[in-house]
Amino acid sequence: MIKIKYILYISVLMLCMACDDQIGQEGIGWLRISKPTNDLVLETRSTEDNEIDYLVSISQGEESVMGPTLFSTIDGAIPLTAGIGYSVFAESCSLQDAESVPTVYGQPRYTGTQSFDIVAGQQTPVKVQCSMANAVFKVVKDASFYYTSYTVTATYGERTLTFTDEAPDAMGYFNVPAEGTVSLNCTIQATDADGNTGSGSATLQLQRRNLSKLNLKANALGSINVTISYDESYDAQMLRYSNEYATLPYRN
Repeated sequence: MIKIKYILYISVLMLCMACDDQIGQEGIGWLRISKPTNDLVLETRSTEDNEIDYLVSISQGEESVMGPTLFSTIDGAIPLTAGIGYSVFAESCSLQDAESVPTVYGQPRYTGTQSFDIVAGQQTPVKVQCSMANAVFKVVKDASFYYTSYTVTATYGERTLTFTDEAPDAMGYFNVPAEGTVSLNCTIQATDADGNTGSGSATLQLQRRNLSKLNLKANALGSINVTISYDESYDAQMLRYSNEYATLPYRN
């Protein structure tokens, strides 16, 4: 069973100085976002995702305070007005890149958000937990599937991906709604060593954080059979970060 679970903790440090005599109740705060590496515990099947450069956004209510910014480019503390209704949003890649980078099959997309308030004179840590925000599809060939080549066409909405025996490990990532399931329609074409062909079709359900597998089988009469299975634990691995908060100077 594939288990991948990414949880990124972005440590947020906020310090506000009460400046009532100068600017009423507003005050000025500092927001510092850090992803330390000095105390990192990483459990992963591969190392290719060890250095995800998250995009970080900050908003207050419906107003954008900081648009999507690569974590690696955030230098120092971000000044913010003391107030309520702030939120920080982190994503491992954009919605568009999740279905087009590094190939047409896309990539896992991890997102997380957390609300916070900035209160004058208080230091408050905020943790953002990121989980997988898209669905995964994979074709699996059973031992009984004696066809030497196959092509599976998978369609959801306006997006269609093609899976073949030439890339048996290919996995397709689909952006899906946060709740519920959507249908993925598949058609199968296959050819055996003698040039005989077979075909079939199936409809699977896609859901966030789930791996949907189309298992290809064949019987002695040459017909293609499929079974469908789901791995509900596909949510990536754990990235845990710990941080000792640095003291930031108050702003007068």
